[in-house]
Amino acid sequence: MRCLKNRHLFRLYEHIQVFINYSIPKEDSLYVNKVLAIAPHQDDEAVGCAGTLVKHVKSGGHLEIVFCTKDSQERMEESKKSAEIIGSKKNHYMHFPARSLNGNKDFRENLENVLNAVKPEAIFLPFFFDKHDDHIAISWALNKIKKKINLDFIVYAYSVWSPLNPNCLFDISKEWDIKRQAIECYKTQLVTRDYIKIAQGLNQYWGEVKERGMMYAEVFLKMTVQEYISFWNKVFK
Repeated sequence: MRCLKNRHLFRLYEHIQVFINYSIPKEDSLYVNKVLAIAPHQDDEAVGCAGTLVKHVKSGGHLEIVFCTKDSQERMEESKKSAEIIGSKKNHYMHFPARSLNGNKDFRENLENVLNAVKPEAIFLPFFFDKHDDHIAISWALNKIKKKINLDFIVYAYSVWSPLNPNCLFDISKEWDIKRQAIECYKTQLVTRDYIKIAQGLNQYWGEVKERGMMYAEVFLKMTVQEYISFWNKVFK
């Protein structure tokens, strides 16, 4: 019975091994221009991948962020300030309630419209094993969209709530202070959890794991969108 309950985990590790190296490769650039960061909630982008997004913008890259849910007007204003610090050129707001994205056709259609409008060469999204229904829903929607339209971009899957087995790493030591400032904008969320401490500890861990003296690093599971959708289908079917 326990094996049946954990069948998705077994499939995950079976299919993830081909992408994982013992030593996580360090990348210096995204090697694309137009990037879309998908944040299920207003703060996920800051905690999960802000350092790499800042690095991309500093190198001259184009960044847009889509926020899928809305909490309060105060949190929306916080997200605008945070996105400005990160370097987003345009923000997209969908205004869906939290915990409403999973299986939501309207959300899927909204995300499809954003992808059609932005035409990203790379996207950042929560990995589909991140333990929040709204985070999982991003990959669900992407799987549905892929059946309707042609998608051609690199996926960088990040984590907020769950550990990730990564296959690429970015040194964000020089970007950490900016990332911290982006997280600090979310004062309404810092009341409940110290997201700065969470992000700092995780980024320090991966930096030290990769290379002694590397202060901070962000890690991702990097795949083509075709590989990512195939991965989703193998795990959940």
